[in-house]
Formats: sequence, structure tokens, C-alpha cells
Amino acid sequence: MHSRYGVGELYGFDFSALPPERIRELSNISNKQADCPFRPKEHGKPAPKCNKKGGVCSLREYVQRQADEGQAIGEPVTTCPNRFLDSNLVVKWVGETLLDMPNPVVISELPFLMAEADADDEPDAVGKIDKILVNPKGDTLRWCALEMQAVYFSGRSMENDFKLMRTWEGPGLPFPRVQRRPDFRSSGPKRLMPQLQIKVPTISRWGKKMATDFTEFCRGA
Repeated sequence: MHSRYGVGELYGFDFSALPPERIRELSNISNKQADCPFRPKEHGKPAPKCNKKGGVCSLREYVQRQADEGQAIGEPVTTCPNRFLDSNLVVKWVGETLLDMPNPVVISELPFLMAEADADDEPDAVGKIDKILVNPKGDTLRWCALEMQAVYFSGRSMENDFKLMRTWEGPGLPFPRVQRRPDFRSSGPKRLMPQLQIKVPTISRWGKKMATDFTEFCRGA
């Protein structure tokens, strides 16, 4: 049975549940026009917009039924880092597990390991920790680090699929036009592991822990 990976979620919507008119509508808008359902909202400010061109949150495998029609199988594979922010579930779980606090204070993209600089220059950060979770209660400051890594994909551009989606009349779902696949090797061993090899030993010497979210699958919104 012929299969390819295509859109799993589009702007937070389960692509497999969208009717043809909604597929056309979403595939024709700019990401700057669409709200991101996963990024946290700030009090008194408008809902944050999608910051990923095309608005694809995840990929999903499809089998071919007709020439241009496909059927979704399996579970979505997370490709956008913002997908991990859904309902703050990851932060709550890590906070409760490591800090005994389901709603810790969150500090994002904290500079890590400053490089040496000339006397007149400010030192530059060698890297950043995605999130620091803090339990501010008690006399001793308790915190842990959280590193998140979405999955990259290898293969042809999603724009090939969007050309079909923008005029899709049905029936059913459009079958992906070109080959692509989730690249777990590049995302995990090549991208995430080198970061952990640098950050974990240092954080451990400080007597702290690091949690890692490298989720192969995520559930549709």
C-alpha cells in the first residue's frame, strides 16, 4: 500500500477532520493571520499568532486511496516546537515530578555558558536553555531545566502539497504529492543529544536536574 507523510495538524486543527472548504480556507491564509492555539496568551494582549510559515504543527502518514485522495493513518508527529506548549501540560508534568509544583514559574530561553569577551564587550551566550522551571516557595530556591526538541522532516517542501490543498474540492483528504518523512535521526542523535551532552553535566554539577521533551507522537487538537 502506497503511503506518504503529509499535514497532520494545520494551525492547530486536526487535518483529517477538515472538510474540503476548510482545507482550502486554511491553506490560503498567511500564518500571520492565524492564531496559535498552543502558545500561551498574555493578559490584556491579543492571542499570539502562528510564527511558522505554512502553519503545519505536525506530520501524519497517509495511504493512497485514489489518484489524489488519501486516508490518514497512525498518529501525528510533532514538527513545531509550539506544539509542546499545548495546555501547558509538559510544564505541569515536569514541575510536579521534579519540583513538587504543578504550576512553576517559567523562564524561557535563558542564556547558558557565556563565552569569553574583550574587556569592552559584553560576553555572548554559547547556547540557551529552552525553559527553566522554578518553585519559588520555601527558603531554598528549587529549579530544573527543560529542553524541547520537535522532529525535523527530510524530503520535498510542503509547498508541493499546499498547491493541491488550495484548490481541493474533495472527496476526502488530499494525498501528499511528494515524498517526505520524519527525520528522527537528525532531530534526536544529531540535534538534541549534543545539546544534552553539553548542558546536562554542567547542570548536574549545580545539583539540578534536566527534563527532555522529544515526543515522537502528539495527539491532535
